[in-house]
Amino acid sequence: MRARIARFLLLLFLLQSTVLGEMLKLPLLVQHYNQHVRLHPGTTIAGFLKMHYLDKTVVDEDYAQDMQLPFKTLDNHNLAIQLSMPPIVAQVAHFRTFHLLPKIGYLPSPVAFRFTDKVFQPPKTV
Repeated sequence: MRARIARFLLLLFLLQSTVLGEMLKLPLLVQHYNQHVRLHPGTTIAGFLKMHYLDKTVVDEDYAQDMQLPFKTLDNHNLAIQLSMPPIVAQVAHFRTFHLLPKIGYLPSPVAFRFTDKVFQPPKTV
């Protein structure tokens, strides 16, 4: 069931946001070309494409069919799908502190840490 839904959503997305929707109109192009060949027997494929895509658009009796050809009009409707993933929570494991140098009692402590033992103390109950 999930695979069918995924395929349907993929097809819907491809039809709306890519050229695939216009490619589905290719049978209309062939049908319209055949109609032009019946009406004007000397029509070539290059002449047909030039007339419909490169020349200025002429409003005539088959204007409605011309506008249904692929890549002739722009459809301003798009399907916008936004996928949002939950944030990845990184948990940091417990760090161990390793003393690489042995503690030597006769070395004086740095100046910045001389008075920290008086400032940073746990709360006291009175």
